[in-house]
Amino acid sequence: MKFVWYVGIIVGWVVLPAIVDAQAVIDLQGQVVNNNNDPLAGAHILVAQHNAHAVSDDQGYFKLNLPSDSAIQFTVSHIGYQTKHETIHLDSRNPAELTFMLKSQRYESPTVVVTATRSRRNIEDVPEPVTVISDKEIQTSGSTRLSEILAEQTGLTLTSNHGTGIQMQGFSSEYTKIMIDGQPLIGRTAGTFNLDRITVGNVQQVEMIKGPSSALWGSDALAGVINIITEKGQRPFELGISSRYGTNKTLDTGLNLSARTNRWEHNLFVNRNSSDGYSLIPGSISQTVPAYHNYTASYQTSWEASDALNIEFRGRYYREEQSSTDFLGSAQNPTLLEGDALQEDYSFTPTLHFNWGKGFRAELSNYYSRYRTDSRHHYEQGDSLYEQSKFDQLLNKTETQLSKSWNADHTTTVGGGFKYERLDAKRYPSQPAFKSYFGLFQHEWMPSSKWDIIAGFRYDGHSEYSTQLSPKLSARYKLFDWLHLRASAGSGFKAPDFRQLFLDFTNPTVGYTVFGSSSAKERIEELRERDQIEQILIPLNQLEEIRAEQSWAYNAGIDLFPTDQLTIRINGFRNNVDDLIESAPVATKTNGQSIFTYFNLDEVYTQGIETQLRWQPSDQLELSAGYQLLDARRKVSETRDIVNNQGEVVERESSSYEPMFNRSRHSANVKLFYNWEAPAIDANLRGRWHGRYGRIDANGNGYVDAGEYEDDYMVWDASLAKTFNERYTLRLGVDNMFDFTRAGDLSYLSGRIFYAQLSLQLY
Repeated sequence: MKFVWYVGIIVGWVVLPAIVDAQAVIDLQGQVVNNNNDPLAGAHILVAQHNAHAVSDDQGYFKLNLPSDSAIQFTVSHIGYQTKHETIHLDSRNPAELTFMLKSQRYESPTVVVTATRSRRNIEDVPEPVTVISDKEIQTSGSTRLSEILAEQTGLTLTSNHGTGIQMQGFSSEYTKIMIDGQPLIGRTAGTFNLDRITVGNVQQVEMIKGPSSALWGSDALAGVINIITEKGQRPFELGISSRYGTNKTLDTGLNLSARTNRWEHNLFVNRNSSDGYSLIPGSISQTVPAYHNYTASYQTSWEASDALNIEFRGRYYREEQSSTDFLGSAQNPTLLEGDALQEDYSFTPTLHFNWGKGFRAELSNYYSRYRTDSRHHYEQGDSLYEQSKFDQLLNKTETQLSKSWNADHTTTVGGGFKYERLDAKRYPSQPAFKSYFGLFQHEWMPSSKWDIIAGFRYDGHSEYSTQLSPKLSARYKLFDWLHLRASAGSGFKAPDFRQLFLDFTNPTVGYTVFGSSSAKERIEELRERDQIEQILIPLNQLEEIRAEQSWAYNAGIDLFPTDQLTIRINGFRNNVDDLIESAPVATKTNGQSIFTYFNLDEVYTQGIETQLRWQPSDQLELSAGYQLLDARRKVSETRDIVNNQGEVVERESSSYEPMFNRSRHSANVKLFYNWEAPAIDANLRGRWHGRYGRIDANGNGYVDAGEYEDDYMVWDASLAKTFNERYTLRLGVDNMFDFTRAGDLSYLSGRIFYAQLSLQLY
């Protein structure tokens, strides 16, 4: 039977094409152009009735073989342009060269996003809640670090906890995956990735996907994904130099160089950033942010070896050195310490891109990244070493992805890979390592010009916890040209990290201890045998290794286009999280201090509404505004004594959902940009407001009470720039113009910052 089956396949592949070729056909040629009659490369031309498909070349041309003397229905599509449907009658005696003109979509640059679907899609057609920050907005804002530009976005809040982190849809920093060109960045402290490590001097756009993206990007994407897309030169030669100097002797200098030939391109970026630091507490011995200087260098090159193969390499290096002063004892009688710290991370990624035609593409990459720190404190007198801490993390990820565009309506993406992670630090004596593998599947379907449906899932296997399956379904429906509907539902997860599984740390001064869940039971037993345990708070047989945190999320929204100048986006969201990982005391030591470990204790939900408005009444003026209503609560269980109906005193357990700390229920932003073309001057004013929020748990009950709220605050930034000879730009600006500060939780706000920035562009 197998032999007959194979013969049938061969007959189908050989005989059927011969029959088709025997029919009368036309060798049809055509071109796809835009509104300005410029050729469009990469446009898809589909004739569904004859299962014919072509893609336009660099000059917009395409070829098709079609039956003659028939009415042919063409569907022509391209990212960033409106899909065109047209019926044409062909005649074999007079074959014509066709021209299809596509109109631009409503959205202006940037229109193309890749993070939401792992494929290039127009932002208007993506059913996910996507926000894009363009290079133009970054440049006109005068921002130099990623934290500065993210602080101004709707639904995002900066946090200060072991660095400047980001809060998205009510989730803390550890639940958002940060990537550069689709590759994850490592090196978190207590779950926080310090956004100040990332320069935006070579950024083309920043894409933000809100809601769980584990179906595409795996763990740490439970709250969402922020993907930084770096610039690639479009001209034979481009050189950009920029330097900014501001308050606190902050200096940022960058050089961006690109060169391009027909088949080879190079992009080199170098940046140096330094500051004398600052203190928000007058008279304090130690600074809030210490003095530092850092360097970033990145290089990207790609070579088009053939029409079917493109070879690419990316490399990035970052190094920062800090110097600080600290003390032991009281501020009245301190023992001074001098500190120095080193951070270093580097990565490189070779990638092979295959394009075998007929809509079939493949990609094979290997990503290697390493992050290390070395911090030391010396006694100021005598210079002897007080403390040294080292941290070394490694990640190696091999991944392949294949996609097939069956036609203009169907695209399938499959992929898979393997990851190896290792940690070496004094607090992790076992030098732990993770091994994991994953596979993903996604299908995009456009049943009509009004519908866009995406369904997919990802499967993750891990050496330290159970496997995870993360499905997702999203859809977009164009009810009218001026009204689009979006909805999505999906599951996300966050794997336990090295700290939660393997940490073994005792504070040298206070004396408390923290054990990871994988070794807590054995380590407490060891301490008990040494008579160092005063009391066991939780039976040791109840200590289990923690599970991955799970979430289900739902997003629904509308996009409104009342006029060509006005866009309104509204999105509602709900996230339900189970098995949230928290630390809790499990025993007390004979020194009176506690032993902590990690548990799957809590349930959390976050829900709210986000609205964004963009109005451009003229080519010179643009106004945008955003608002978020957030309700973030965690489940709190209590046991108390009550008197029952029989008059007996019994224990009754109750639970409720209470507000979480450091979450503003209301937040908003407004931005005004104005551009005078004739004198080449641009100006902007930007403000962000955060409503009151719970800050300190004064009574230790785990949730925000009426007297534990901090007042709301607002920060305003502005800048003014003049361009000379289309090459030189001088920008003067002020950040935090009303000098708002709040020590502790808002330590990233250093007060009023004046700066001057000079940029040069050569082509």
